[in-house]
Amino acid sequence: MTRSFGGFYARKLRGPSRFNWNDDTLRIIVRGLFQFHRCGPRRVSLHAIAPHLCTIIREHVKSVVCASHGNSNFAEDHFERICARWIRLPSLRAVLLKLQECDCIASLVGSTSATYESLLADGFMSHSIYTAFTGEISRLHYHHPGCQMRILPAIPRSSLPSSYYSSCFYCGSVADKIDLSSLPRCECLGDGGEEVWVCYSCVDAMVD
Repeated sequence: MTRSFGGFYARKLRGPSRFNWNDDTLRIIVRGLFQFHRCGPRRVSLHAIAPHLCTIIREHVKSVVCASHGNSNFAEDHFERICARWIRLPSLRAVLLKLQECDCIASLVGSTSATYESLLADGFMSHSIYTAFTGEISRLHYHHPGCQMRILPAIPRSSLPSSYYSSCFYCGSVADKIDLSSLPRCECLGDGGEEVWVCYSCVDAMVD
């Protein structure tokens, strides 16, 4: 039961079990690198980004594992109970090292004549990381300008108990949930799409 529960993210029966990176989790790394560190008005250090991406990746793993089972409530409870022993999750150090590796690659492409293709051919980057970079680049062409579906939630500005507080998806400000609005993640989803918590300041900016 426990071995089949984790699927791709199940730990080995014996010995150390490193987190296995796949396309989904590597693309979170690449997206976070560009969103928080290489683009935008505020350049956030990789050390500050890593804990945020670590949380996002862990939540992604949880959602994938639980979605693969019929009874989602049972699966979520079961996940929390057996996670430490049977589910592989990335450590903060693993996320930081992957961020640094991808930042080095992006810097070479941005400041030299190297391309992602040439770095792959020269063995400087793995095929999985190459796929993550090119996948995120091609993703830009399949969404309308300003689409919010390809962005990650903003880094929370403070840490408070999640049962009472939440952070604004767009700016990261933390407030009591009664002071936040639940809105579709992007206008292209319309009613019934994925919703996120948004602060009043960001709501006003969206209306303006």
